[in-house]
Amino acid sequence: MRRIFATEFGIWPVGTNIAALSDSMLSSKLHWATLANYLLLYDQIVIPTGNFQILPVLRLMLGDDIFNELISTNVIVLARHDKWFAYGGNGSGLCYFSLEKGPSNNLAPSLAHGYFQPLDEALDIAITSTLPQTNSQNKSILTNLLLDKTIITPLEELGGSLFEESYNDVLGSPYLRDVMLLKNAGRSLNKLKGIKSNSITFFNPQLPNDDSIGLEIRAVLRVAFENLMLSLGTYVKATEIASNEGTLAIVSAKGQRAGATLSGENAFTKIQEISGVPDLGQAFAGNKISPKEIVKLRESKHCIALRDWMANQSSLLDSDDIVQEYVSSIGKQSLLESIPAKLLRFATATGIGAINPVAGSLASFTDSFLLSKWSRTESPRLFMKEAKQLFEEKAVEKSIPTPIMRGRDRNKPCYCGSKKKYKKCHGKTV
Repeated sequence: MRRIFATEFGIWPVGTNIAALSDSMLSSKLHWATLANYLLLYDQIVIPTGNFQILPVLRLMLGDDIFNELISTNVIVLARHDKWFAYGGNGSGLCYFSLEKGPSNNLAPSLAHGYFQPLDEALDIAITSTLPQTNSQNKSILTNLLLDKTIITPLEELGGSLFEESYNDVLGSPYLRDVMLLKNAGRSLNKLKGIKSNSITFFNPQLPNDDSIGLEIRAVLRVAFENLMLSLGTYVKATEIASNEGTLAIVSAKGQRAGATLSGENAFTKIQEISGVPDLGQAFAGNKISPKEIVKLRESKHCIALRDWMANQSSLLDSDDIVQEYVSSIGKQSLLESIPAKLLRFATATGIGAINPVAGSLASFTDSFLLSKWSRTESPRLFMKEAKQLFEEKAVEKSIPTPIMRGRDRNKPCYCGSKKKYKKCHGKTV
């Protein structure tokens, strides 16, 4: 199974203006395109979260019906943590922290405190305090679904050696050792300068650097964050860990299976280009392809075969190498395509591994199932044909004049086939 740990869809703790991060995701065409590409290229997308702030983002991008379907089928999985790490003064150094309700700390429910609440409370806060609004029935469905499907990541258990490893990474890096020595010659890494004795500071890669925090402490927090993401990725058994400049900037230096770019996604974009297929991710970001159409493509046998093919290219670390493999595969005429389907079945039934085409025999039809089993290298090409056909069909659909219904006709089923009344579907824009 191709399982990606999508760190760029994680939203990390922030003290003020908490909605800004999710708003920026919703306004980012890159995030829309990335989500569509992940749905096509991976069997499962695992997203780390503390307060479920990613919920409104995904629900607004996909719509509740598609979102619920992808959660229920474990295509999208939320991996929840209820603590976070920080750097504390007074010799605390790297440590975990949480906010808990108590006699003197009666916190009102809010998204900011949802990071640290029990799962059911965190879900309730996220669903009731964010858009899109939902009625009690839908809220119950969504809550029960997420209670059942969310993975709980035991941060303290996973990170038992996290801080020690992070300190060792710092000490093992000549560059980071130099950073530490700026103001801290001879000091323990637990007692760096740049923080008050009774203070703690936590790390969020999505926010600008806080100049009030010492450069040395920021460097330690960065290393700890990346080690934490690797630990969580290992816990959820990810085959790849997604990264961008805001999340995993230096993790490739550790020789892990994650890096600053995803070769597979970059290759997918290039393969679409040379195949004459409009970029599917960009089309989704521009509302030219609906979530339903992306999911339909995802579930097709050719897309499943595409994911298998991409998995077989996992040893190719460079996107250009993957593209070259694709070009090479479609440049060879497949012997199987010239073999009559009956002979293919005969060869399969009798255990014959290879047969020569019979002179003069012509196939009246092609057994696509057998071809996909015998010749995996054809799979990307077949998916590209399928994607191209989708765009062609949409172009034809767009060229057909839109019927305008008036009066009582507006109560009839919409012409688009949605099964909704016209006045509640395309009729709303007339």
